[in-house]
Amino acid sequence: MTKKLLLYSGLASLLLIPLGCSNHAETVNSSQSNKKEGIDQPVKLIVNTAVGMSDDDFDKLVVQPVQKKYPNISFEKAAKAEELIAAGTVPDLVFTSNAQINLSLDLGLGEDLSPMLKQYNIDLNRFEPEVVSSLKQIGKNGEIYGIPFDANVGLMLYNKDIFDKFAVPYPKDNMTWNEVIELARKTTRSDNGVQYIGTDPGTAQSMIRQYSLPVVDANQEKAVLQSEGYKNVFSIIKQLYDIPGYIGPKKEFKYGADTFFKDRRLAMLPGWIDGTSKPLIEMEKSGSAFNWDVVSYPAYDDRPGLSKQVDIHLFLVPPTSKNKEAAYRVLELLVSDEAQRAMNRSSTRLTVLKNPEIKKSYTEELGIFEGKNLEGLFKVKPALPPVNTVYDNRIYAVLSDAQKNIGQNGMDVNTALRTADEQANSIITEVKNANK
Repeated sequence: MTKKLLLYSGLASLLLIPLGCSNHAETVNSSQSNKKEGIDQPVKLIVNTAVGMSDDDFDKLVVQPVQKKYPNISFEKAAKAEELIAAGTVPDLVFTSNAQINLSLDLGLGEDLSPMLKQYNIDLNRFEPEVVSSLKQIGKNGEIYGIPFDANVGLMLYNKDIFDKFAVPYPKDNMTWNEVIELARKTTRSDNGVQYIGTDPGTAQSMIRQYSLPVVDANQEKAVLQSEGYKNVFSIIKQLYDIPGYIGPKKEFKYGADTFFKDRRLAMLPGWIDGTSKPLIEMEKSGSAFNWDVVSYPAYDDRPGLSKQVDIHLFLVPPTSKNKEAAYRVLELLVSDEAQRAMNRSSTRLTVLKNPEIKKSYTEELGIFEGKNLEGLFKVKPALPPVNTVYDNRIYAVLSDAQKNIGQNGMDVNTALRTADEQANSIITEVKNANK
């Protein structure tokens, strides 16, 4: 961990040495003056995909639309950013997520794109307000470090056959977690030797990020895992685990996509639209579809109407890129109505635009939500995630252990969180001492 932090700090310093504010302004102004002239010479943009994007998506959603308008622009998907920088190469674009963006910023791979937004007339009001809020949360002084490309939203799939079997009413939009728990009590049952499970809340990390809970205090001095917010979240998890039949004979307490799609023993599957759309496509292709539908992701009782946290993929432009004009034009194109509509219709990546006509065409060409309650997903809004910190990943692992202690070891919520809080404070002390 210490070596990684030192590497990030050192690389960031090396990258930022040649950059001045006046140079950035000159670059943007130069780009604007040539904006209408086209890209006259061949330009290859190196793109570091810091988070996953399949080769098929990259080709269909980025390369093809760009080369249709700018045939002189070509692309190369890059290796890991650290390896590129060590080899003396800086990418021209970095594809990352709002949850992982700090890793790229620590490497010096992002600059404030506010001047670019102004010069290229990219109106942030076209984007979902929660997306813009998340972007502004990243910049400590209002900087906009990334241009959003696609979004992910929460949903809850449900198996109608299980609800019909036990004569239980179907889930509906705008449910709370406590309402979902009541349905889970009625659908966690054994029938003809098959143990059915009502729902799986997912990971502790997902649950607390939906509640917008940070893992440390505002000064990042100590853990806050014993707060009322954490107790509320973990009490929901424990209520599910306490349902008779929920914990399996081998202390199983995690169910998920396979239990829903393959075993078909899970009545309700809360998750992300992108992650669940892919197995739905495979199920349709294999001809093994069953009777399912979808509703909005459940909210907390004291946070009605708030779904899973904002989750977006976005592009950064490193300050030392040698091809900024071409990079800016690519981003201008990718957030156009035309490009966003095509992406939204033909892939499992949801538009970041707030245009309702574009949103409702999600996966239209794939056909997976035809006749389903897709519009229900947009009846709730994504929650604002907590501010990311250097401690997050390690403390999330501690919270995962707390969830396991409750599920497998029968530990009560207060004890599990007190133990987790102590471990988290040890991590904070360790990191601070290592960076002195």
